[in-house]
Amino acid sequence: MNNRISTVGTISVNTLGDATVFEVGDSETIAPFNYVIAVQRERAIFLESEFDFSDYAIFSIPLEPPEINENLTMTRINESPNIVVHKISVFLVSSSSVVHIGSSQTLNAESRIKHIRHLLRERP
Repeated sequence: MNNRISTVGTISVNTLGDATVFEVGDSETIAPFNYVIAVQRERAIFLESEFDFSDYAIFSIPLEPPEINENLTMTRINESPNIVVHKISVFLVSSSSVVHIGSSQTLNAESRIKHIRHLLRERP
């Protein structure tokens, strides 16, 4: 990992949501994940233990990393060992997102959301 010194004058983050990472400094691996069952209903009636992640295949299907079949050659010249930023302003970081000031070797983020809408039936 190519380490450089990151300098930030000020950083302002308004909201950090579920499964988010705010990292200052170097890291070898960052792997946030977020599983959500989002239910919308016309009438707010909810029962305890009504939904279970195991009932929905979206939460158990293994994710396969994409297969890259292209040769890529990259040359990087860091003319300075420093990365200098005067100000960072972030409004919202949500659902397995990362704000990272520093170097990372590996980043694997995953977010799976099952949306369910229950609407009242119209009477004939």
